[in-house]
Amino acid sequence: MAQRGRLCSLAEDVIAFADAAGAGVEFQGVAVTPEQIATYNLATAPLKATDRRSFSGTTTTQAEALPPDILASIVREAIEAHRDPALHRQALAREEAECRAIRERLHGRPEHGLRALPVVW
Repeated sequence: MAQRGRLCSLAEDVIAFADAAGAGVEFQGVAVTPEQIATYNLATAPLKATDRRSFSGTTTTQAEALPPDILASIVREAIEAHRDPALHRQALAREEAECRAIRERLHGRPEHGLRALPVVW
């Protein structure tokens, strides 16, 4: 239950941060599937009597048991399914313009000890 509390607290913090920035955010649960358990030969454990999560089944599997590259791919796909590519391109263009403006303002001011850094994507 402590883990669930930490996740809920994190979600609340992220939602508050997004609200303050005028943005929205949603959370979606992602679970290990029976097919993944079989494909990757993942360990399972019986449900604990104190487990209050609602799902069907008699065993649990840790998502962290998946190979890291597979877990990263699953998370990336879940995020990208909800991401608007046009908005993402606009945000990247705005970020590039802001970086360019900052570099231009800093140019010629070596007394601050700062130099222009390239933008790396």
